[in-house]
Amino acid sequence: MYRSIANGAAAILALYVPATNAFWRLECSGTVGMARIDPLMDFGGLSGHVHTIKGGSAFTSTSTADDLLKSKCQSCDVAQDKSAYWTPPLYFMADDGTMTLVPEKPPFKAYYELDTGLTSDGKPQTVEAFPKGFQMISGTNTRRNTTLSGPDPSKHLGPFPDENNSQREERAIGFNCLNYANPSLAENALSRHHLPEKSWIDSNCPDGIRLELGFPSCWNGEMDGGDEHKSHVAFPHWIKAGDCPPGFDKRLPFLMYEMIVKTEKFIGQSGKFVLGNGDPTGYGYHGDFIAAWDEGVLEQAVEQCTDKRGEMRLCPVFEYTDKPASCTLENLPSELKDENTEGPLQGLPGGCEVEYGPDPASKCKGATGSSSGGKSAGKSVEKFVGKPEQVPAEGYSSPAEPAPAPIENELPAAPQKAAVVAPEVEDKGDDNGAPPPQLPPAAPATTPPPSADSAVAGQAGNIITTSLHTDGRVVYEKVVVTQEVTVTEGGVKAKRTPEAKAEHVKRHGHRHHHPMQHGVGGRRMK
Repeated sequence: MYRSIANGAAAILALYVPATNAFWRLECSGTVGMARIDPLMDFGGLSGHVHTIKGGSAFTSTSTADDLLKSKCQSCDVAQDKSAYWTPPLYFMADDGTMTLVPEKPPFKAYYELDTGLTSDGKPQTVEAFPKGFQMISGTNTRRNTTLSGPDPSKHLGPFPDENNSQREERAIGFNCLNYANPSLAENALSRHHLPEKSWIDSNCPDGIRLELGFPSCWNGEMDGGDEHKSHVAFPHWIKAGDCPPGFDKRLPFLMYEMIVKTEKFIGQSGKFVLGNGDPTGYGYHGDFIAAWDEGVLEQAVEQCTDKRGEMRLCPVFEYTDKPASCTLENLPSELKDENTEGPLQGLPGGCEVEYGPDPASKCKGATGSSSGGKSAGKSVEKFVGKPEQVPAEGYSSPAEPAPAPIENELPAAPQKAAVVAPEVEDKGDDNGAPPPQLPPAAPATTPPPSADSAVAGQAGNIITTSLHTDGRVVYEKVVVTQEVTVTEGGVKAKRTPEAKAEHVKRHGHRHHHPMQHGVGGRRMK
């Protein structure tokens, strides 16, 4: 235990984020395929754009959970998980329209976060495992604009009780700038909802960017949600945690994808970054999921995987594969076997046009069932739909301007816990595995950067200095001030079968706000 003393006054400010239980980071060391396949939105045919696919090798355009469970291998590290996780990749488009895939930095991670909240009538919820065959999509492929107000990235991480589900979905997208050498500039996950311009990324993100996507965790009990695969789920009012809206009283794990890409490989090259669906704004980032865990395993994991640091290998339920990185798709369609998805190539696979919006983007030509068969998809077309509107400049600087200042997050009080007075807090180490002095180290974070030990300078006003640590998913801020402070704690589209239907970032150069590892509503120390 320790205290902060200023002018004879002890001051520790403890701030609580929404209550969470445990979580784990499911790592996928390999990519099972890069292909225009999407059994949810383009069932039985070819998808209009390419996806980077993780999970079971039996993934096809007609896959169900039963099909995936028969996979000969899987690219994710847990042997009992044959689920499918897929998103559009990121490409670099040169000035002449030549496309080159931006490589990933494995492992891809799927966070399973067991956050709880209240039903619409105020009853406590219990997290249920995804049932076999459950499927959903988060994000909107054709979105090229935002309805959110305020700066982007935003320091306000919730709650959002007055926003509709579509707006909350927009907040579940993140493009995190990685600069391990300067932890004071670290960003929270899901705080930047657009893809910055390449010149800004070149100047400020020497270690790449992290693409993030959260899925709804409030559920109405249906296995699927209509043509868009969304109507059966909704976001809680804290996005990842908090209370559920009426009609969605069941609670599922908060699923979040995290993929780091090597944008630094293209520093100094003239062009721009574009998602595989032709989106240069980032507003159309999206992902799909089909649950296919071995029977009973996910249910056991929800009950037994209680590590609050998210270390997958501390869960007693899981078994592990030997060579997930070598797993590939078993049945790639003949039309796609020779399709060039990595580049260089003229145009995006599927013939997607690069569209800025603000109106919704048009459908990629390849969704008709045709394939370029490895040949040129045609020169990329930059197209403004409706009134030309670039990605808004608010929230990021041009290369001529200084890098953005650190985000100071608002840490609101928890909606479920009463405040208590506590003059001191026992420091058990933070969620990243960064221990306090003289305590044994916890397990390391999943995406560790080089060590960074720069401290935060004094804050304005009456605050002299601050430092942060966490206990489980409670984020504590120790503040030295000139007066006594109260301590508060608390805080296609074909018919399917039913189944197919401040010490900022001291230990890590970027912040998440996932729970435990991401701490929604609080500072992420990673």
